[in-house]
Amino acid sequence: MRPVVALPLTAAVAVLASLGSGAQAQSMMDQMIFSKCSAAMTAYYQKAGKTPPDDAVQKTCNCVVKKIDETHNIDLAKQICSKQAMQGS
Repeated sequence: MRPVVALPLTAAVAVLASLGSGAQAQSMMDQMIFSKCSAAMTAYYQKAGKTPPDDAVQKTCNCVVKKIDETHNIDLAKQICSKQAMQGS
């Protein structure tokens, strides 16, 4: 069995983007971004000993996926979506 190697989100986005611009590649990339976002948020809340508000992870990670698709900038997407989450949007 081959070991699983965890890629940083930026590397994973670059790899998937190189597969082509088809809808399937975009969908795979969106799913990977959402998964990484969800895992990071869940770990953050667990480390803080808190439970995320209802739908917070879903809404924030959907925002991150959308903003990365629009801006192609992970840091900007995180900044925008974190701000929206703090405002309760």
